[in-house]
Amino acid sequence: MVRVYLELSALIALANPLDLFHNQTKEFLDRIKRLGFELISCKQAIEMDLAIGVAKRPLRVADALRILEVIDAYGIKLLSLHSRTLLLLVNEYLKETSLKIGDLLHYAGATFLNAEYLASWNTDDFNSRFEKSINKVNKKKNLKTIKVGTPTIILEWLL
Repeated sequence: MVRVYLELSALIALANPLDLFHNQTKEFLDRIKRLGFELISCKQAIEMDLAIGVAKRPLRVADALRILEVIDAYGIKLLSLHSRTLLLLVNEYLKETSLKIGDLLHYAGATFLNAEYLASWNTDDFNSRFEKSINKVNKKKNLKTIKVGTPTIILEWLL
């Protein structure tokens, strides 16, 4: 089964009807589900992102709870991985990129969860340039390579 990994920015857009990308994200998820693909994310990466967001802005607790609600409502699987294994791969990625550990956890999660695609609206940190660096490490370690793009671009690839 084809797996599509959702990074936090896609979940934020899904949870907020006023978000610029809300409707596009809903359409993306609906089409992905109709294709029979599995929607996934890494539990540790999402939990860390939400905890950091709430710590920085305590009034965002309601936003974090809405994100958790849409994860359930859309049947997105939050899958756990062995944290040490994730961090070992993140450390390898750090040798090739200047990305933050939080972003690299999503790349590592997508890799270890055997996702074909990583969907994100955050094109600063999730783009073809960083995809190349991540996949360079993945190939060296005989791990799965992934395609990174916005939900709109991933739909274009699939249709």
